[in-house]
Amino acid sequence: MLIRSISGVRGLVKTDLLPETCAAYAAAVHTMFPDGVIMIGRDSRPSGEHLSDAMVEILLSYGRDVISLGIVPTPTVQFMVERTDAVAGVVITASHNPIEWNGLKFIRGDGTFFRSDECDSLFSIVDAGIEFPNQDIEHGTIFMDVNAVQKHIIQVASLRSVDINKIRKKKFKVVIDAVNGAGYDAVPRLLESFNCEVIRINCEPNGEFTRGTE
Repeated sequence: MLIRSISGVRGLVKTDLLPETCAAYAAAVHTMFPDGVIMIGRDSRPSGEHLSDAMVEILLSYGRDVISLGIVPTPTVQFMVERTDAVAGVVITASHNPIEWNGLKFIRGDGTFFRSDECDSLFSIVDAGIEFPNQDIEHGTIFMDVNAVQKHIIQVASLRSVDINKIRKKKFKVVIDAVNGAGYDAVPRLLESFNCEVIRINCEPNGEFTRGTE
């Protein structure tokens, strides 16, 4: 059984959140927004790649262009949607839930999560049944953006509230245990850009949550 709320959708990947389920939600997002790019990012769970592929495939079949960000933190997807011409975004993640789970979070064009009424509309579209596109429609194009994390780091470093020079002078030593999750690269790179000495633990994007998620 899928769990649906203002936080999005989540379920067990072997029984509830299947590729065809994700395709239906991608189609629903397509119907809710005007023509424009939709961004997709995911966490490091092994199931995420197949679910992402299903969503991308259906969006392309509608003629929609898609930007894939790969494995990135959820705030990076929000940042990229807000800073570009993307009309919406989807993050494939189950946050702190065990590896058997995965989920979908939906992002508006301004980088914020769907409001309650928008979630209700999305769920209603899915529940009403999805009419998949005619094969004659010209497919959209997928673009890969491998620099999303770096763009986000630059933006964080430019914040007025961050005294980057003061931090750099301190030369902090920081231990990062990313639990092999979506922050495996972003957090160490951010700290290293601040001249921190970073010790990496569990910083491989393999989705093996060696000590459990938090």
